[in-house]
Amino acid sequence: MQLEKRQDDSVAQISSTEVRDDGIIISAMTDMGSYGKVRFTINIESSGDRSAGVAYGAGRGALSDGTFLGGSFNGRWTREGTLLVVHAIDHVSNGDINFLKFEFDATENEITLVNYAVN
Repeated sequence: MQLEKRQDDSVAQISSTEVRDDGIIISAMTDMGSYGKVRFTINIESSGDRSAGVAYGAGRGALSDGTFLGGSFNGRWTREGTLLVVHAIDHVSNGDINFLKFEFDATENEITLVNYAVN
């Protein structure tokens, strides 16, 4: 299978974080082309050494025509130094299935989101 980008990469601004003993919850917002203004949350659950684990979350997109889209994703994350990378499968309410890659450098306040079409 060869993956193609569904749209250009997006850079999301982090709006809040909640740090817990077992991980972190990151909330962010970005403009995502055909999905409109998207607000999303990533839940990062840490494994024993805090260098990998489970990631899941959801997002909502608002389009200028009044349409709302919803999606949820599940995957895994890894960390090397301050760079955390999440790979996940996303299902959107319009029927799209996406392979997502989130990249977050903990020294910054942004997340880069790459969106590949699965269907």
